[in-house]
Amino acid sequence: MKLMKQSVVVLGIALAALVVTQSAVLAHDMLTEGTVLTVTATRIEVSAPNKSTKKDETVAFVIDENTKVTRGEQVVSFADAKITKGERIVVVVNTEAPTKMVATQLRLK
Repeated sequence: MKLMKQSVVVLGIALAALVVTQSAVLAHDMLTEGTVLTVTATRIEVSAPNKSTKKDETVAFVIDENTKVTRGEQVVSFADAKITKGERIVVVVNTEAPTKMVATQLRLK
């Protein structure tokens, strides 16, 4: 009986872990790679190639307090990143977020 209860507990924990990891996997991230055009404390504009037309277009993203910024492998604050015009960047956006085009990550070299 005790072994059965332990098995049920372990199975429940495994099921909960599966549900949590699957919700993270189901989130759809969109990556935009391009060149910084303008940057403010709350918004960044990037020139990036349109996949269908192959021509560059301007794409704007919202920056908020949850936006993670990395320069190389190091996580830095948005202010310390000192993002400049002409710099190469990768912007990650969760396409299923309630607010559209909010950057979840800014990746700088």
